[in-house]
Amino acid sequence: MIKIRFPKAFVLGLSLAAMAGAVAFSPKEKPVPMPPVNDREKSLQAFSKILTVLKSPRCINCHPSGDVPHQGDDQHLHGFGVTRGKDDHGTPVQQCSTCHHESNTLYSNVPGAPHWALAPLSMAWFGLSDAEIGQALIDRKKNGNKTPLQLVDHMSNDSLVLWAWKPGYGRTLPPVPLDEFRKVLAEWLATGAYVPTNDKQKK
Repeated sequence: MIKIRFPKAFVLGLSLAAMAGAVAFSPKEKPVPMPPVNDREKSLQAFSKILTVLKSPRCINCHPSGDVPHQGDDQHLHGFGVTRGKDDHGTPVQQCSTCHHESNTLYSNVPGAPHWALAPLSMAWFGLSDAEIGQALIDRKKNGNKTPLQLVDHMSNDSLVLWAWKPGYGRTLPPVPLDEFRKVLAEWLATGAYVPTNDKQKK
């Protein structure tokens, strides 16, 4: 198993939060009751549930291993010749924002959310094992230099992530409700942020 080595100050902060019985995501989120710090089994159980969301079409479709996003519950390649472009927002003549606006478009059923874009290739999850997804998630060289705490905040509050639970007509929701997903993210963080290392199960 991989274990993240947190700075002492960070571990102390989590310990105090757990002793107090809560960890807050941000000022706009309510505190979530937390288990004791550094429990590998509980951490891996929490991450297993997180993975079911990350591997669902609403999330993984925008984390392709190539330059073309996927679409739909069947995860087919995006039509109309769409590609990621240099900055993951499409090509100069075909930007993601041309069709994907700040919110879902009701008359055309085109999905939308703020800063719609593909995840960078460093965070490509499509086709990876559970262990490989987990390792990519916590690798600061791949995840935008985010700490585990920043990852949890991102996945709990980012508007593009939250779109997955309001995806528009005909699109299935992630298998874990949003409130429960936030809770399990906090549990994963507070118990040590462990990820699997020997999982050969493929998506």
